[in-house]
Amino acid sequence: MSKQKLSRSVEQRIVIKFLVGENVRSTEIHHRPQQQYGEECLSRTRVFEWCKCFREGRELVENEPHDRRPQTSITKPNIDRADALLRENKRTTIKELGAMLSISVGSVEDIMKYHLHYHKVNAQWVPRTLTDVNKMKLKWNLLTHPPYSPDLAPSDFYLSGRLKSDLQGMQFVDDNAVIHNVREWIRRQPQNFFEKGIRMLPECWKKCVDSRGEYVED
Repeated sequence: MSKQKLSRSVEQRIVIKFLVGENVRSTEIHHRPQQQYGEECLSRTRVFEWCKCFREGRELVENEPHDRRPQTSITKPNIDRADALLRENKRTTIKELGAMLSISVGSVEDIMKYHLHYHKVNAQWVPRTLTDVNKMKLKWNLLTHPPYSPDLAPSDFYLSGRLKSDLQGMQFVDDNAVIHNVREWIRRQPQNFFEKGIRMLPECWKKCVDSRGEYVED
């Protein structure tokens, strides 16, 4: 009797189910299969959905009849078309892309984040070259990070304090004014300002390890 080959999607669900049973966090579960499956990895959204299902007691890894989703609009032609449109105009908005492709805003967001790996910088879409797959190709070790660790994040222990100090006393008329001033402040900082924050990390790591995870930077 011949064995039916499992789809790559079902293979990953089996891995997810096992890791959920081992009480592994969803974020780490999303990273684990990257090296083996590469670009075929389930998106972060789908991994988290399956983690939730298995934690709630689901046993099946295959789709049940009522699980089946309608035909997805996240197809290769739509992904390629979105990429081409962005290369023509990097200021195209999510809403405009949705209208051009005749798909939902949510689908466009998934294409941008999980397939094209673009993010916004100064109202322009730019490629995020250091994806998880590329990190694996570069043979970097991916270390999972606690969900909130201000003592281990340069944006917290180094950047935010200086930002708040420089903007202290300023009044802003709305959220857009806040965003504008924060961006301008970041743009004015020299490269060595950010390098200094990164170079402080080894000292923070050492303190955290020496205190067995109890260290918090004041």
